[in-house]
Amino acid sequence: MNQSPVFLKNFKNTVDRILHVPGNFTEPVLEMAVVIDNNLSRERVKDYLPDLLGALKMHSEVFRNVRLNMVQWREDEDIVCKVSPMSVVQLNSYYDDYEQCIKRKNFEKLISYLKLFQARAKLIILLTDGNYQVEQEELLQQAMQPFLEKKLMQVVLAGDGADIRYRVARIV
Repeated sequence: MNQSPVFLKNFKNTVDRILHVPGNFTEPVLEMAVVIDNNLSRERVKDYLPDLLGALKMHSEVFRNVRLNMVQWREDEDIVCKVSPMSVVQLNSYYDDYEQCIKRKNFEKLISYLKLFQARAKLIILLTDGNYQVEQEELLQQAMQPFLEKKLMQVVLAGDGADIRYRVARIV
């Protein structure tokens, strides 16, 4: 599925905004994380994620040599991370072992995990359907500080389209 030029332009602009936050990205090699909410079907992920990564690679030299952490958010206590080359994630065969797992999830638990294990990432993209809950708003606000609120971007795949959310702590 080809994404609309307007959506891809907004996506790239949001990524640029995140990377240019003062003090965020200064190294020659970018470390980033892509979090996939396993509530999404394999087809939805395969339709969107390769296009988004391809748009980033075409957009800037920075994305041609990236350390990419792929995180699967299956359940609150089942979050799996592996390092993958961006070019491999763009192949259809990468998604062969992907399993949809529709569960009610707590957003603050994911954010706490990201704060602990993805602290080095300068850009975190969450691909989700937006069907998660926030039980403890104050816990979410604490976990978003000091860096996640400036580095986390959501791509919400709902219905037939997608929406980009930035500064999640103030939107939820």
